[in-house]
Amino acid sequence: MNANDAMRAMIEASGKSGRQVAREIGRSESFVSSTLAQGVCPRADTLARVAEVCGYEIVIVPKDVAGNLADGSGRIVVEYDGR
Repeated sequence: MNANDAMRAMIEASGKSGRQVAREIGRSESFVSSTLAQGVCPRADTLARVAEVCGYEIVIVPKDVAGNLADGSGRIVVEYDGR
């Protein structure tokens, strides 16, 4: 899953609207909706703020460990390719 998909999944799982999340992270609703619609990779600090308001936490692990984390436990595993 990429960062954009993760942002979408966290918002959906939280039950909050994009408008609510935007307000809570201090961004405009159009920023959140256009980021999701255009498939833009959010900056790490934006993704972390979205995670926090949606009840998630960002944890960075080595690549060889990340593949073992997608076990259906509600975790969202993001693979970041640097773009």
